Amino acid sequence: MHVELPINISLVCANSIVSQGLKRILDEDNFVVEGLHHDTRAFLASSPHDKPDECELILIDVSAARNLTEEVTELRELLPHSRLVLLHDDLEMECLIEAFQAGADGYILKEIACESLLSSLRLVALGEKVVPGKLVEQLSSVAMAANNHARAETEISKILSEREIETLHCLVKGYPNKIIARRLEIGEATVKVHVKAILRKLMVQNRTQAAIWAVNRGVSATGTANSPIIAASSAEESSRASNKPQAVLVGSQAA
Repeated sequence: MHVELPINISLVCANSIVSQGLKRILDEDNFVVEGLHHDTRAFLASSPHDKPDECELILIDVSAARNLTEEVTELRELLPHSRLVLLHDDLEMECLIEAFQAGADGYILKEIACESLLSSLRLVALGEKVVPGKLVEQLSSVAMAANNHARAETEISKILSEREIETLHCLVKGYPNKIIARRLEIGEATVKVHVKAILRKLMVQNRTQAAIWAVNRGVSATGTANSPIIAASSAEESSRASNKPQAVLVGSQAA
């Protein structure tokens, strides 16, 4: 007889009531809650006993993060074998794309039903990527945005070098030179050189004008035109009882 092994999970949630509610839901299923943390910094700073290296799942309420992308990146580097799942109020495409680029494995909306939540977490634990079912409704607009972005990238690639384009994306996001240097893994002095070149080539006076120039031409802050191929998942199946699909499966990844 096959016995399903319990799934270890840590919760990062700023609201203690929400945190305790999630713990109760998970405790009733085949999950073992390893720890409760009020924000990602507290989780990152926790002792090895509170944050095991092989923690299988980490469920993060995005309201508990100060800089979500950076903190997801840190968690991915610190715990390469764990699965990171974000719990969000809304479907924000830029946030979703950046989160997956940073290393997230799931993006779940808080409106999700309990059974769908549990199904989605089990899928992520198995190595799947999970996103909201609402994403399906926006695929046409996502495809159009991707086409516009591709045209913008082609236009700008005739003006700026590849590294300058990467720097421009960071300017659109409002990053200071220190953050740009860290993200692009270059020195701050090199960032200053790229910024000066961008201002000169785009014939603008400052960083803000450069960002506005880029946005007006369809350049996104994410710097990507790629969209994942979407397929229906069993998480969606389990949510049909409420006649409101909650999650879909994106590709798969070996556990």
